[in-house]
Amino acid sequence: MLRTSLRAVADPLRSHICLSCIARRQIAPVPLRQFHRIPALRSEAIESKPELPNVIGNNGSDIPVPKTEEASKDVSQEQQSDGDNTNVEGGSPQADGRERSKGKARARERQRRSKKTKNAEEAKQQEGLQEFKPANESEGVKEDQSNAFGSGIKNSPGARLLNDLFNKQPTSTSTSTSTSTFTPTAQAPKERASKSSISHLSSFIKVKETGKIDLQNDKLEALDVPQPPVPGLAFGLDRVLFNPGVYQLRDPRSRVYNFDPYLGNIMPVTEFDFDTLKEYITSSRDETLRETAIKHGKKYAGSSSSMTTVLSQFHYLLSAWRGVDTRMISQGFPDKLRTFTRLLRAPAAMFLHYQDGTYAIDADKEFDSANILMNLGKSMEKMLTMPKEEYERYRRSHENKITAEEENAVPESYHFSTLGDFIMRSQLDAHDPRLPGTGMFDLKTRAVVSIRMDAQNFEHGLGYEIKDRCGEFESYEREYFDMIRAAFLKYSLQVRVGRMDGIFVAFHNIERIFGFQYISLPEMDQSLHGTSDTTLGDTEFQLSIKLWNEILDKVTARFPEQSLRLHFETRDAVTPFMYIFAEPVSKSQIQTIQSKNKDKIEAYQQRLLNLTPKEGDADLDAPMTDEAESPVTAPEETAEIEPVERSLFAMALSVKNFVNGKEVARPENLTASDEWTIEYELNEVSAKQGATLYKMCQTRRQKALDVRGEDEVDVAQNVYIRRLRNISKLGRKHREQENELDNEAGVVTYGEK
Repeated sequence: MLRTSLRAVADPLRSHICLSCIARRQIAPVPLRQFHRIPALRSEAIESKPELPNVIGNNGSDIPVPKTEEASKDVSQEQQSDGDNTNVEGGSPQADGRERSKGKARARERQRRSKKTKNAEEAKQQEGLQEFKPANESEGVKEDQSNAFGSGIKNSPGARLLNDLFNKQPTSTSTSTSTSTFTPTAQAPKERASKSSISHLSSFIKVKETGKIDLQNDKLEALDVPQPPVPGLAFGLDRVLFNPGVYQLRDPRSRVYNFDPYLGNIMPVTEFDFDTLKEYITSSRDETLRETAIKHGKKYAGSSSSMTTVLSQFHYLLSAWRGVDTRMISQGFPDKLRTFTRLLRAPAAMFLHYQDGTYAIDADKEFDSANILMNLGKSMEKMLTMPKEEYERYRRSHENKITAEEENAVPESYHFSTLGDFIMRSQLDAHDPRLPGTGMFDLKTRAVVSIRMDAQNFEHGLGYEIKDRCGEFESYEREYFDMIRAAFLKYSLQVRVGRMDGIFVAFHNIERIFGFQYISLPEMDQSLHGTSDTTLGDTEFQLSIKLWNEILDKVTARFPEQSLRLHFETRDAVTPFMYIFAEPVSKSQIQTIQSKNKDKIEAYQQRLLNLTPKEGDADLDAPMTDEAESPVTAPEETAEIEPVERSLFAMALSVKNFVNGKEVARPENLTASDEWTIEYELNEVSAKQGATLYKMCQTRRQKALDVRGEDEVDVAQNVYIRRLRNISKLGRKHREQENELDNEAGVVTYGEK
């Protein structure tokens, strides 16, 4: 007999638990039934043994439990035999008889209570109340009531312990051939229950609408719109496109530059003339986009930047909050988080501008704030795609400085794509004909962690440098891990909207560039979807667009020919669901919301562009003021921009995923031969309850966006930020030593002899 010993906390004696008895009885009272040394107590435990159904293992072998009268007699005989054995061991027959009588009485009482509870549960089922249903039942497998792991017993402590002991999964005794297609991943999905994911809203639902979405008739299509040529990479950086991993600008061991040392020093934002750059055109102000939408009969028009936040919410819904895959990270990396960052999980908001029969999608900028990375990204994109002499013309002090007229003479290049009623625009940054597909790729300038976590006060993190490939800090591994959690989802969606091949990343600390890396779409999909086959990500993207299309059709039918403000939020429940809120807004209200922080942004830009280098770093360790910690408007001011009387359309969306006709929690390892379809349920919520949920959603969004950094709060008091600042301080000393070595030994570049 297999036994294990547990030492009691308050008692030096050992209490023994018989695991084979647990296997026989499937479930034991809490605490688990003890194997007693005292014969009388052991006899009592045997007499009080409840009658429970069979346990069936994965190998199909049964551990029989008596069910018939004959079997019950066998049990009685076995119990009597046990009682006889106790006498042999020296127990008193009179005491044993009294204990057996007490045990039988207690057993009868438990059976009576169990029967009463069972009758009450059956009565509830007849009244229509929903109860727990195992995951495999939702996939067509009928749960046998004789299975010890069904109907509540399978979650008991004894059954769970038995499963863990033998490393088995609960199975059904049904003869059905249906099986679950669940595949274990780094983060196991939550068990799907039959109970509705929005049952808490059941009393507030006014209208329910169901439907099915597949991709049999609609596919992403490219529009042939003539465009000017797209530039390629300069300084020989195209070598990075065809080498996986990081390409360091300078080898730290040999101190040899792999590329032109000019890339090592970034032009300060105070010297770059941003006034000469072309202004970014939003979807609502893009006449070409609107005309193209009308020409092709499309109803909704958006850009990659305005659509990705909402599409991210659909990813959470369809993937049931799949955790990120970090197998690309080394085993020694200490950070074990597998969730997306706080900023990425925040509710998404957008405006739907009505214009001549079409609706333009703009991102909601109510809580936007300025930072240096917005400016630096524009200037660095120019540096990476232009010869040195031409790029220097953007310097304010250059004698032949480029003019705004020259800059505007070269129009931007875009890709236009359609799916359903959507037309999507994507700005093109760079091109190389040797890459697969269209050869297009996106340029991304990625600041180091010390800058990203406090971009408003970037001066504190200027000394932080990347020195190693792996490690918790000052490594490319740290930056890659943070990109997985904070940026890959957004990057991959932008790549898909623009029909690109991947992204080219330049790692920097605002002052210096440390290295480059080309990350293809399959590599991003590996971290996001657990597979390098882009079929899963492509299918999810297209299903998201079609599901979004259905929602917007319903909203615009409720408020025809009106501009709207919408919020989308996927809630992390046992079965995820999405809140959707829509309200009509006027042009003046949109302008008020979009320009809410305009004055603060302009003031920051003025301070930034007139910034002078600081002497010393004594002030860098001082706590930040309250003014610096509040980059956006206080919550009390939010109510001023909202209309006093408004019509609100609140909905709750839940979906079911089907792969090849079989329901799954989330698709895994999808291939081109698989068919993924979605059944959705869209429930309209009553006005009063919808207003309450809407206010809560807006509050959650503000709290998520009202702090700087990707995933940190309370910057001044945060230990993590303090650590980054200390590393930056040491990095500034390291840079001084490196500069001294360069002055003494000179600079060597690859290719020079």
